[in-house]
Amino acid sequence: MQFRPAQQQDIAAIFAIEQAVFGSAVYPDFFFRQAYDLWPSLLLVAVAGDGTLAGYALGAPANEAGIGWVMSLAVAASQRGQGIGRGLTQALCRQMQAQGVQQLRLTVDPGNHTAVALYRQLGFVLIAQEAEYFGVGEPRLVLQCALADAAC
Repeated sequence: MQFRPAQQQDIAAIFAIEQAVFGSAVYPDFFFRQAYDLWPSLLLVAVAGDGTLAGYALGAPANEAGIGWVMSLAVAASQRGQGIGRGLTQALCRQMQAQGVQQLRLTVDPGNHTAVALYRQLGFVLIAQEAEYFGVGEPRLVLQCALADAAC
């Protein structure tokens, strides 16, 4: 598996994974195009040996100095269980740290036990829990990782 910054021609595949993983609550396709322009080193993809996109991660700097966010991370259903989510998270952690980010934050559905376990293994800790983070019926855990101390 290769982890690399996305290229413009990857955007359609990134959006397809976004839709497949998250259903109707997705970033629109044009958002990924703009993210590619805004944060090119923070839009990462995992590429399988046959050249197909297996997953992606998107990070963004916060307004507050030293803080960054994982905006989205998704792995194609057919590619799960191979360490791709871990690899993408670790690659994003390295990119964020290289840009001066000290604390990386993310949100995760508390029912997504696989993702919660992965993030905890990588050094993320709970800093908040919101019952309606993305609206009614959309609870999220807010996790944070000190990149200098992380397993990233």
